[in-house]
Amino acid sequence: MRSGNGSGGQQRSFIEDARRRQIIASAVEVISEVGYGNASLALIAKHAGVSKGVISYHFDGKDDLMTQLVIQLYFAGGEFMAPRIGRAVGPRAQLLTYLESNLDFIAANRNYVAAMTDVVVNLREEDGSLKFASVDGEREIIAPLLEMLREGKRVGDFGDFDATLMAESIRDVIDGVAGRVVRDPEFDIAAYSAHVCRVFDVATRKGRSDD
Repeated sequence: MRSGNGSGGQQRSFIEDARRRQIIASAVEVISEVGYGNASLALIAKHAGVSKGVISYHFDGKDDLMTQLVIQLYFAGGEFMAPRIGRAVGPRAQLLTYLESNLDFIAANRNYVAAMTDVVVNLREEDGSLKFASVDGEREIIAPLLEMLREGKRVGDFGDFDATLMAESIRDVIDGVAGRVVRDPEFDIAAYSAHVCRVFDVATRKGRSDD
């Protein structure tokens, strides 16, 4: 993306950022309507009310556009969750807020999450491997959660469990909801959120019963 210096450059940068977001939003809608495979740049441009040339100015082809679609959703999720987690006091409250805010974000962005899921399971590198299926990427995603769990164990808020396995289990639940949204538009995320918060609240407590 090109940008200039000074106030004029800042204004152009703001306008260009807004245009990129508009194009990504149109890509989300087109993917939701016709699927990843049929979401051509021509259809996305038509939905956005721009020419394909405008898309080419902001993105280096369809793969770049789809990559930025996924990245933008992750950033938006972080911006949504961080203030809520930051207001929670103590590791246990932070853990439950992490879960709840993740699922609230999915509930508020069903179409976007469904489109992103379609991209993630289809977008590939030049060698044919999935672009968003690296082990390093997964580690980066669970790193804040893992730190939260380890801190909770350190200060005595949590019981004895494998922090890595617990973090992976929590992420699997969250990612599973993203997939369920695709399959079942009527899925009650709020009820499920309350359920999984209770499950992981019990699972992380000290001296929990096995019966």
